Amino acid sequence: MIMRDGFPTPSRTTEIYRSDTLVVRKVVTDAARDWVITFDHHSIGEGFDRFGFGEEFLLANGISAVHVLGRGNDWYQYDDIFDAMATVRTATAGARRRITYGSSMGGYAAIRLADAVAATGVLALSPQWSINPKRSRWENRWPQDSHRIRWIDAIDGNLRCRARPVLVYNPHIALDLQHVARISAETLSILVPVPYSRHPVSTFLGEVSLLRPLLEAVLHDRCDPKAIKDEIRARRSTSSVYLGALAERQPTVRPRMALSLARAAHAARPDNPLGMLSLARILTRTGNHAEAVTLHRAISVRTERLPLYLIPFADDLWLADARSEAIVIAEEVVNALPETAYLRTWYAAMLWKHGVRSAAIDHQKSAVSLAPKNRRYRRRLYFYRMAQWGWRFRDLLRSTDTVRPTHTGDGGDGKRPVEPFLL
Repeated sequence: MIMRDGFPTPSRTTEIYRSDTLVVRKVVTDAARDWVITFDHHSIGEGFDRFGFGEEFLLANGISAVHVLGRGNDWYQYDDIFDAMATVRTATAGARRRITYGSSMGGYAAIRLADAVAATGVLALSPQWSINPKRSRWENRWPQDSHRIRWIDAIDGNLRCRARPVLVYNPHIALDLQHVARISAETLSILVPVPYSRHPVSTFLGEVSLLRPLLEAVLHDRCDPKAIKDEIRARRSTSSVYLGALAERQPTVRPRMALSLARAAHAARPDNPLGMLSLARILTRTGNHAEAVTLHRAISVRTERLPLYLIPFADDLWLADARSEAIVIAEEVVNALPETAYLRTWYAAMLWKHGVRSAAIDHQKSAVSLAPKNRRYRRRLYFYRMAQWGWRFRDLLRSTDTVRPTHTGDGGDGKRPVEPFLL
């Protein structure tokens, strides 16, 4: 039982479906006429020992929900997905309204599986149309997953959605905008652009207290895009996400404006690590390395050394010529996420530049093993080996190939990613 407005809100949690790939949980509150069916976002965790997407938030607000948990970051490409959805449809039979809800990978599923649960509404935050490399070769943020997944045409084929999905997205992220354009071209949609909100937009919406009103508007079929946009404009100046993203989008010829916005982002929400991170990045960009590193240390403590935030910490230490410490932190990240190919390549590049060449080759070999279809990883390994054997290549390893993570959950800027440091 959970407390809401000082009064207990009863709830019952029942597992209604389980397989090797999927678990579905039904959480019933005292208001069970309307249902929210949720899908996980990327990196929410492996296995099933976790809350469903938005579970605590929905329960705290007395909203009955069904949470669909996938085994991993598989974009719900499971052979039994439609069996699970049939169970969801039966479990919510007789509902006045039922909507699907998800963010990023979960937004993809919310749209693609809406018909399978007979949804009357969809709320998709920063959704994808598809990341299947045969369908969207332009999408480069999840290369390891996109090539690993066995794509199922019944899920990932031509888009069909009888409900009119509400698509909330950052129009300044070119890839997100392209996904939204593809979705809205195939199914009638309500578009809600949220400038400078990163990926996914959920963090910004939560920070300015618009997530609940938006969800309830879709749930009760009274979504007014203009009213939402007006509220966003009215509240965004208090958001560290918005101000920080705006700071990072400033051109290099406007360093004072970028720094002023970044400091405003941190001041708006001093405890928000995203605002702190934006300030640290701008400080590094403007040459204030010592202050940036101090801020990174505070971020690492506040986030309990979450790898997502240690990666830019290592990058900035490298740029501050604290290379030995950068390598130590990069090693910590790789040890925490050993199956992530781009981190192996990132770490290998640091080791190579630092002169630890045999270890660099070993980690690059691991990257190739984890993502065998990635030509850049194989090419980099080849260059390392040739250089170690004494061959000389013009512009050896000066490639601008991406090694930094390009989708992390906190929201990148959507531009083609940059090396964490120059090779």
